Amino acid sequence: MKKVVILLFVGMFFINSGIFPQKPGGKNTHNTTGDPSYTYLNLNNISTIFRNNGISDIDISLSNSGFKYPKETGKTAVFISGLLWGVKIAGDPQVRVGGSAYVGGLQGGKILSPGIAEDSNAPHVRIYRVRPDVYPGGPTVDLSWEAFDEGKTEAEVRAQYELDWIEWRAIDGAPFKDVDEDSLYDPTIDIPGISDAVQTIWFVANDLEPVLTFSLYGTLPIGIEYQATIWEYGDALGFDNFFYRKYKLINKSLDTFDSMYVSMWSDPDVGNDMDDFVGCDTLLSLGYAYNAFEVDSGYLPLPPPAVGFDLIRGPLVTGNPGEDRNNNGVDDIYDFGLTEDNQRVNGFINLPMTAFYYFVRGDPNLFDPPMGDPEGATQFYNFMQGKIGITGEYFINPVTGLPTTFALSGNPVTGEGWIDGLLQGPGDRRLGLSTGPIQMAPGDTQIVVIAEIAAGAIDGVTRMMAIDTLKYYSDIAQTFYNNVIVPVELTSFTANVNNKGDVILNWTTATELNNQMFEIERRSEDGQYIMIGYVNGHGTTTESQEYSYVDNTVETGTFFYRLKQIDFLGTYEYSDEVEVEVKGPLTFGLEQNYPNPFNPSTNVKYSVPEMGVVKLSIYSVIGEEAAVLVDGIVQAGFYEITFDASNLPSGVYFYRLQAGSFIKTKKMLLLK
Repeated sequence: MKKVVILLFVGMFFINSGIFPQKPGGKNTHNTTGDPSYTYLNLNNISTIFRNNGISDIDISLSNSGFKYPKETGKTAVFISGLLWGVKIAGDPQVRVGGSAYVGGLQGGKILSPGIAEDSNAPHVRIYRVRPDVYPGGPTVDLSWEAFDEGKTEAEVRAQYELDWIEWRAIDGAPFKDVDEDSLYDPTIDIPGISDAVQTIWFVANDLEPVLTFSLYGTLPIGIEYQATIWEYGDALGFDNFFYRKYKLINKSLDTFDSMYVSMWSDPDVGNDMDDFVGCDTLLSLGYAYNAFEVDSGYLPLPPPAVGFDLIRGPLVTGNPGEDRNNNGVDDIYDFGLTEDNQRVNGFINLPMTAFYYFVRGDPNLFDPPMGDPEGATQFYNFMQGKIGITGEYFINPVTGLPTTFALSGNPVTGEGWIDGLLQGPGDRRLGLSTGPIQMAPGDTQIVVIAEIAAGAIDGVTRMMAIDTLKYYSDIAQTFYNNVIVPVELTSFTANVNNKGDVILNWTTATELNNQMFEIERRSEDGQYIMIGYVNGHGTTTESQEYSYVDNTVETGTFFYRLKQIDFLGTYEYSDEVEVEVKGPLTFGLEQNYPNPFNPSTNVKYSVPEMGVVKLSIYSVIGEEAAVLVDGIVQAGFYEITFDASNLPSGVYFYRLQAGSFIKTKKMLLLK
């Protein structure tokens, strides 16, 4: 845990802010706007704080670590964090860096038009938090933990939850469950937040205030609108040890952002601040921090945990042939990526982590880029590319001797590769993972999703075991996100009627992820959907798959069909519905009975194109009439009737359909 007063004292002796970072000195330094300007995410095993200027994980006094894990202990593992980006803009020789670090370069509110932001002091420009079980007129819910953690009464906590429910900014992009499917948020019907999440935070900010952008890293505003959604799930499969951050970045300027990088930056302090190591896992797109020792006085009596940031979803870019940048074993040109509205597009990918960097307090080369200075932007942009800030040269892996964009990519658990401690001793670290480069034209949108994860701090779990557990949670976070966001891309779904009056359903998928099955549902014009069958899915595949289903139980009329796609976690998604009209048959018809041979009953299907007298009879081999199944006036249509031969002996029988001049006979075999 670091305290600002210590850093101010150090600042009296050291002028070089490149070596000693400019730590926050008070609320005005962080320029939060709106009321409330901050809120807690605190319903799983983690409690932390988010502000609507993009700064997170620092406490409400803006002076101490705010990421508490396990939350009831009050122990902390992260001092501060924020999302940053660096871009090149034609005509400006200086690379620009925006976002939030120790100082917030953002102000609350949307961008209304290029260069024009909405009033950051408007009442609605604030941070919002909801949970699905606390709403106006809703049931009594135990809010004692939030009240204790946030220093409020339960009544105050509930009042804010209810206000945020009513004023939820769906109109500005805040997510909600559209219960009545009218695309409009109605607080009396719809549910704000991410579906099935136990808590959701949302706010929107922008980087148009030059006072803030210059105080960050000394460069001009860029023109990015930044929408943040943060959410967490309940206690299952390790979900209580991580949460998601979704960042929607929109270019609302008139300039194209060239060679843009997006970076999740953090100052982790796992207990005390001067005994940490950091590292990365390139396959998981994970950057993490852990303690250099088995014991940290800031975590006693518990062993110290590990904490990390996992790039769950990177920016969408065109796939290049012969490359596999997202490390999934599929050539990028044949792969797929997720668009803004979570649709899969072939030939694109979502970029993984492309660089990992770190800062070491007191190191002559790996120091924090100076804030309030364009040189800080230049240095930070270098780090985002996987280069050393002050030199612009790539990191050199001391084990292989080769240049790399991934610092500290070894395995601390096995001791293999480049791990922290080889070049610098334990100390105060900063870490960052980046993804890029990308280009954003005016109006373009990119989505970045991060999972923030903690593991360990349990009796008997060593610091190395905490790293392994952290990576296990990272895998869970990635898999779950993949499975709940558009698990199957349906490219076609059709319904047609054959000459027997059966409805033939055909559908095709472009890709599938964890797809267990499709349930087929049908309804009449005035009826409700009912399940009539299912078809097994293909699990996970990037190859196109074709499916079909025959509904031979339908009569004449207009019918609607839809598919209910279900994954192995039980999550489901409905397709659009298709309509089909089943008309009467064009000709008389008599089908082979089934089953055949049979005992003691079988089914006979026949069709009549027009109303008239119909007789369907059963005859023995000597021509005696053994049974009459139909004898009378029949409306046009398709029919099926059951013949019960319980009272007849085994043998060959004939069944004959007679309607006017139409006569048709078929043979059946009764075996007892």
